[in-house]
Amino acid sequence: MKAPLNNRRHESTIRNIIQPRFSRDDPLMSGNHTSNVAVIVSSSRYWFNYRHVTNALSIYHLLKRGGISDDNIILMLADDIPCNMRNPFRGKIFSRGANDGMGDDLMQGVEIDYSGTDVTVDAFLRVLLGRNLPGEGDTNGLHRRSLPKMDENTNVMVLLTGHGGDNFFKFQDGEELMSNDIASVFSQMYAMKRYKEILFISDTCQAFTMADQIKVPNVYSVGSSLKGQNSYASHSDPQVGQSVIDRYSKVIKDFLDDAVTMTSTSKSDEMPSSLDSATVAVMERFNLHDALVRIPMTHGELGANSKVGYTDSLCSRKMNKVPMSDFFAAPLEERERQMKQRQHAASASLWMNKSNVTISEEEPIVEQECVLQEARTYDSQAREEIRDGMSVFDLNFIAATIGFVLIMNFVSRNC
Repeated sequence: MKAPLNNRRHESTIRNIIQPRFSRDDPLMSGNHTSNVAVIVSSSRYWFNYRHVTNALSIYHLLKRGGISDDNIILMLADDIPCNMRNPFRGKIFSRGANDGMGDDLMQGVEIDYSGTDVTVDAFLRVLLGRNLPGEGDTNGLHRRSLPKMDENTNVMVLLTGHGGDNFFKFQDGEELMSNDIASVFSQMYAMKRYKEILFISDTCQAFTMADQIKVPNVYSVGSSLKGQNSYASHSDPQVGQSVIDRYSKVIKDFLDDAVTMTSTSKSDEMPSSLDSATVAVMERFNLHDALVRIPMTHGELGANSKVGYTDSLCSRKMNKVPMSDFFAAPLEERERQMKQRQHAASASLWMNKSNVTISEEEPIVEQECVLQEARTYDSQAREEIRDGMSVFDLNFIAATIGFVLIMNFVSRNC
């Protein structure tokens, strides 16, 4: 059976958008881009910022359902919240509640590109500019953190979620990304022809101030709060013991999921984690203004005096003319390629059925594992070198040290 709606008030709005009473005179049209890239950043550390990770992963999974592959998504998570010692459900993270560990686990199938102390302002800017650090990239046999290719036909989505303020966004409480940094990197990308259009989303306090200094064309900027306003957390889960998602991210995820539930012919109550035609069909009918501005303002209950800020003043198209799929779904050619791969995999499975062998080209689901840091081990040669150098772990060294301390103590008392 189909899953119940996350918010019953979404139903009439979804019907008006998906099945309008009157036909549109100007249907939404794609911007003719040839590739999609997304950079998603959750910059907060510590257990009490659980919700910032779910914000990032909620958008991440929407992109995956739109057919955008992990090769074109850079995911930066500053803290390993799923493996935090306080997490009662180790290796899992939930945006709607744990439900005794049976809730929708957002860590399923996730590929994290930058984590921990690697999540820095410098790393973020390098990703957007395509500048690898020494030892990174796919040259000379190295395949560490290959950055997605971007050109003048690439639509780029940038999401920042965490703590911030007037014209700044915090990275791990240790450094700050300023609004002029955002303006500068977008200007460089424009000069380097690294984008066709950019969708810049900031979900933090005083979020829209991060777009104050952007002056290059074709950048759609959206902030979950205006100057002097806060961005609030949504509900908390008693089993997790924390607020599990922010209000702005929650309404985007819930509204799209409810639209898919209402329009899909599938009877499954589980949301897909890879390319899903029903999700793409909904994205093609929603425009950016509805999905990211009007719906959160109408159904989001963002908090007292909190409003969504947006601008499309330097863009060739208005936000209400841009389909959500232009940034949240892969181009049509890429989606068709993925569908052909699925059909080929299904045919191969049927052909090999007699030998009970199934072939699938879908990405395997990788379960998150929480591995405690093991004690450092050495090979036999290393142990000999340490012993010869009188390591601090050598028993003779420890005994000599204790003897020296006792002798010095005795001498000092008799002087």
